[in-house]
Amino acid sequence: MHSRCLHTSRHTFLHRTLAASPLLAGAVALVWLLLRSGGKPSRFTYPCQQAAFSAATLAFGVPLVAIAVGIRRWIDQRASPSRVVLLAVLGLAATLGVWGYVSEAETLSEPPAAPVRAPAADYRAQLFHKTGCAREPAGDHFPGLDELLTTMGAQGTKFYRSATASLTAGSAGIVARDDTVVIKINYQWPERGGTNTDLLRGLIRRILDHPDQFAGEIVVCENSQFNSIDGFDRPANNAEDHAQSPHDVVAHFQSQGYRVSHFDWTSVRLTQVTEYGTGDLRDGYVVRPYDARFYGRVTYPKFRTAYGTRISLKYGIWNQGTGQYDRAHLKFINVPVLKSHHSTYGATAAVKHYMGVVTDSLGSNSHLGIGYGILGALIGEIHPADLNVLDAIWINANPYSGPSTTYAGATRRDELVASTDPVALDRWAVKNILIPGFLSNGYSPPWPTPSADPDDPASAFRRYLDTSMSFILDAGYQVTNDYAKMDVHALAPPGEPSDPRGPGAPFRIERTHAGFELTWSVPVTGGAPVEYNLYRVGLAGLAAGTPPECEAKLGSGTSAILPTLADQSGFLVVGRNASGDGSFGSDDHGHERPSPLAGTACP
Repeated sequence: MHSRCLHTSRHTFLHRTLAASPLLAGAVALVWLLLRSGGKPSRFTYPCQQAAFSAATLAFGVPLVAIAVGIRRWIDQRASPSRVVLLAVLGLAATLGVWGYVSEAETLSEPPAAPVRAPAADYRAQLFHKTGCAREPAGDHFPGLDELLTTMGAQGTKFYRSATASLTAGSAGIVARDDTVVIKINYQWPERGGTNTDLLRGLIRRILDHPDQFAGEIVVCENSQFNSIDGFDRPANNAEDHAQSPHDVVAHFQSQGYRVSHFDWTSVRLTQVTEYGTGDLRDGYVVRPYDARFYGRVTYPKFRTAYGTRISLKYGIWNQGTGQYDRAHLKFINVPVLKSHHSTYGATAAVKHYMGVVTDSLGSNSHLGIGYGILGALIGEIHPADLNVLDAIWINANPYSGPSTTYAGATRRDELVASTDPVALDRWAVKNILIPGFLSNGYSPPWPTPSADPDDPASAFRRYLDTSMSFILDAGYQVTNDYAKMDVHALAPPGEPSDPRGPGAPFRIERTHAGFELTWSVPVTGGAPVEYNLYRVGLAGLAAGTPPECEAKLGSGTSAILPTLADQSGFLVVGRNASGDGSFGSDDHGHERPSPLAGTACP
């Protein structure tokens, strides 16, 4: 046996023992082979694994006849018929177990046939990108997120579902006032490996700031698989204040009377259950049938929150009284961290983050199945996230490490990207944020295997992403990995114009002989205005957050003359496009001012 593979040069006693007993040496080689290869049969091609396999084969092959003769003599002299049967069963089980594991290496060498699909010809993925995020939170708010949601709203993707239209709200918005919102974070790793808790706090705050007064529930979830989740309360967290854990964030909002909680899916990852509709009220994982295309089983959690709400991640909120599910009022927001995944899959972002949704137990074979599209099959099974918000505040921009990320090993980017398309989000973000991070840190291509290269279809990252895309499309949901089908809406850092035309002229009011002359500029974001309206807020109400009231309609130009204006008032010029009124401005803390109350908006 090759001493470099076993590292036995300093273990003289063990070396002599193995040399004296070929059978024992073979057993040790076989055990080492299984442990070393783990759940990755591809490692059988490594030199050390091949040496160990050869040693095991030789050791078990040479004494095979002697063992058979010895067993026969033992049976003749001592064994009863029942013991013979038991011995035969155990031997058969052991043989099949070893053979099944070894033969898996051969089976997995040829990838299974994934569905081949393409998105609709007219489909375009909408991506929203914020750079230059402010590093310090503003109270409960994360300013970069607030600006990102504003960018989304200006392009028609409204965060709030509301009958009152505004820059961030509309009838087709994402979160309704009475929804139950599951926020999936990454908390498998401490330090910079987990979701930024300043971002988490800002996201919860924005949900609670629903213009119709949020009356629903928020639950923060994660399955850390083999790591303890520590009650969502580790001392080393990804935040400006390292001590701020997800539990601290949840407890903060609970202290204000909000229905916010967390649930550790890790605690139920070994419990197989059936759906609520079958009468099974236990927390656990629903396990779907085995699918040879990805060598595993799709799994998803069902659980009861701290406030008694029963959730199936596939079917929605379970009402025990009516025996019905409500899928419309369950919203799922996916908040992954962008980072290198040198251990196996090259890069991790929105799609790979679903590994914290499934269980790796209960015969699911989830982690190995990632390369064959199992997470795409999961997304197709339970419905894609209603919104993916990619945390690229700190990233792991080292192609030789990850997914765990220390404080010292992280690279600050201060970026966020959001989309409802996880595939487009992943490829674009790896191309435009992670790879530039590699380069800025001095890592030039070719990068090590497994590769994160987003433009190499044979890279580990692209293989799992493209196969996942096929399963999502096969389930009827539109996603794309084609840059040409991605519309990217970017918002520059504060102080830099987002529009190439520049920031334009400020809003001015000047007294003239005809009354008051108002001039303003075209908004730098959002759809083209069809008209402008003037809103009024009393000066005392500006600081109190009082909703504005309509003062006058200003037409479609960028100037107007009004004969009179109310005293002791502040004024806002608001553009209206086909989707409704635009922004009503921000207060001194960067929070969007409220929309007008019903009956006080301009007709």
